[in-house]
Amino acid sequence: MTRADNRLFFLLLSPALLLIAVFTLLPGLWAIYVSFTDLALAGPKALDYTFVGVRNYLRLLTDERFYNSLWLTLQYTFFTNLGQFVLGLSAALILGRRQLRGQNWLVAIIVLPMVIPGITQALIWSSMLGAKEFGTLNRLVGLFGMEPVLWTRTLPMLSIVLVNFWNNSGFAMILFLAGLQSIPQEVLEAATIDGASPWQMLVRVKLPLIRYVVLLWLLLNTIGCLGMFDLVFGLTRGGPGNATELLGIYVYNQGFQYFELGFGSAAAMVMLLLSLGLALLYVRLMRVEF
Repeated sequence: MTRADNRLFFLLLSPALLLIAVFTLLPGLWAIYVSFTDLALAGPKALDYTFVGVRNYLRLLTDERFYNSLWLTLQYTFFTNLGQFVLGLSAALILGRRQLRGQNWLVAIIVLPMVIPGITQALIWSSMLGAKEFGTLNRLVGLFGMEPVLWTRTLPMLSIVLVNFWNNSGFAMILFLAGLQSIPQEVLEAATIDGASPWQMLVRVKLPLIRYVVLLWLLLNTIGCLGMFDLVFGLTRGGPGNATELLGIYVYNQGFQYFELGFGSAAAMVMLLLSLGLALLYVRLMRVEF
């Protein structure tokens, strides 16, 4: 590329770079600085805040509620990834069959939740999981003679995990389907000739060949689960009690419910470091030959 081409390239990129700097980079740097202060949303510290060093981070190390949120987030991430992997892979394998009737309808049903905003999904599922006879799900189980269940109170974590299955399994399906369709047909035919069963074909041929796609999906989905807020907040508000207070909700509560912006920013930085650590792990696994 010539010097003129380079100038044109950066000129065309400058609007996007400016937006990234204004709405991502600068707020991120400000959040890092705030995490080392006692800035508050209201009160004297809202205007006259001071630099407190690592005091907020040391406070996090002694906060049992933070450890509970961290543990709940890890549980939520693990079970969500597991469920979406099974559902997404199953749907991809079904759609990979060339002569499947109603394939377009099935794709639309699975992908539809991806275009619905998280808070809207929470409102929909609040109606589905409503108490007593007012909830759609309770009406369905009532047809089988079962008593109504307070889903978000008696089974709060299970409820939000199942809702997220419905929410993001379509993304897993799209990536897995693209990976499966990229496998050379000659490889599959050779495995069939060698007498591989369908299970052996899946475990020993297909999954190893799409492992990079699986790791990419796992990376993106894990980061999304660690930062989950809108769907869970709209559905349970982190309750009952703090039974579903994930890290995203914990950060929100500290910053905007208790008005401790500095402490909330410190918790957000820990969440960011956790996401970066897992991202580096997945990237390293992508470079490993199995």
